[in-house]
Amino acid sequence: MRRAIVALVLLVALALTGPGAAGPFEDGLTAYDQGKPDTAFKLWLPLAEQGHAAAQFNVAAMYENGSGVAQDSAQAGRWYLEAAKQGDADAQYKVGMLYETGTGVAKDLAEARKWYDALLANPRKDKATLAAKQSARERLAAILPATQEIIPYRSGRFVIVSSQDGKCVIALQGAIDKDTRFKFDEVVARSEKLGCDKPWLMLESPGGLLFDGFTLGRELRTHGFRTITRYECASACAIIFMGGVERVLAGSRARIGLHQAALVNVETLARRCDAVMDSPAMRDLRRYLAFVIPETSSQVMDVITHTSCNDITWVSGARAMDLGITTSLASEDADIFGPKAARK
Repeated sequence: MRRAIVALVLLVALALTGPGAAGPFEDGLTAYDQGKPDTAFKLWLPLAEQGHAAAQFNVAAMYENGSGVAQDSAQAGRWYLEAAKQGDADAQYKVGMLYETGTGVAKDLAEARKWYDALLANPRKDKATLAAKQSARERLAAILPATQEIIPYRSGRFVIVSSQDGKCVIALQGAIDKDTRFKFDEVVARSEKLGCDKPWLMLESPGGLLFDGFTLGRELRTHGFRTITRYECASACAIIFMGGVERVLAGSRARIGLHQAALVNVETLARRCDAVMDSPAMRDLRRYLAFVIPETSSQVMDVITHTSCNDITWVSGARAMDLGITTSLASEDADIFGPKAARK
């Protein structure tokens, strides 16, 4: 109980009152530390009723555990919900669990999903919140039975994972070739039949053919797909990533790789970089970037033209945001999927 309350209240107390300030909230913390939970409860309850989020969380925890007040699951649920409505990440997770299990509230899996989703959208990035978000993902997976379908293409496959509430993630696994874009039409048709709501395309590709990347990227934008990657995504993979209406780099390994196009002689397989600004590939690249990221296309183009096709410029984090390559970052300080060697 002590650990659950204090980790949160100290942060909130400092943020709201500043160093050296004192008041009923801090007095409650002192009383709790001195083994007087009943006194702490009496100090925190009026604050909770006035809308103090940290006090609401603490009152909820005391009702939940019967500390300083008679145990009351319904009252615990009430106060966790009040704190969750104010954006308290810990309370959002608690409310999701209460609705999932029917503890103190009527069991309602739709409400549970709502609060787990609210937690996942919470901007907090401290380690405790990141851990809670991972737990929320796992609980969501457990309460949302998913189906999986595989659509193979010549150099890889699409894996469609869909849940009963219309959430879909489609993994593109393998190199980009001409068959990739042909099979993507089948993927779009299948996602529409499944009722996918703003589907995600998760990119797990080493890259591939540039012009097919342009085609896929434009189709993504036309059909309202969102894109996400957890690892390195370079070359044609980067082109496709930028086609998403929303673009997320998830986890500490996620980054986008940019470089000049490579021209390959089909007979000798000799390779040379295409840095000619008026070449067909460069013209198409400029048009494509102007279509998907119009405000920053010239900056991204500059990075590409100054990077040899035999090298890669990697961008991630704040720089990827500044360049307009990604629209948001998720769990950027966490290795959310473990060692790269574990990737399948």
